[in-house]
Amino acid sequence: MAVHRVPVAILRPDSTVPLDLIANQITEAASPSVGDLLAYVLVGGTDKGVWVKWTVPKNYVGTPVLAIRGMLDGAPGAGDDLAFGVRPLAVADNETADATFDAEQTAQVTDLSIWADEDEYEETITLTGTYAVDDSVFAYVYIDASGTTYAGNFLLYAEDSIFFQYSDA
Repeated sequence: MAVHRVPVAILRPDSTVPLDLIANQITEAASPSVGDLLAYVLVGGTDKGVWVKWTVPKNYVGTPVLAIRGMLDGAPGAGDDLAFGVRPLAVADNETADATFDAEQTAQVTDLSIWADEDEYEETITLTGTYAVDDSVFAYVYIDASGTTYAGNFLLYAEDSIFFQYSDA
């Protein structure tokens, strides 16, 4: 059994989540650098994020996980927490796609002190629910304010920042 990751498409951000040059958020190194790239600016302490979609791959067997990668924008303090939430909806062929998303599923890192300002950061959320090959999965991914004490922003890369991770046979 192998573990795979496929990129998830970001369909759109919340109206209050800007797409910005990373250089406008951090003190960038001389160009060319990561500062020349785009990121969605997720503000800590707000339930704001992005709407995404992916298709469950043909070799999917189980263990669904959503991985979220980006950059911390602000120095975390000892004991600072960062939590993400997701509300997915898996839809099979001939099922209605216009339904309320499933209940919130969250993950939280309870001490960011091993990370520093402008560090790469990844968090994973183990997904509950039923997923089947070829399902379209729509989801809302966001910083979960109820579990976040980190005061900085999270820079969610405009591409290859959210992944569907799963096991095959």
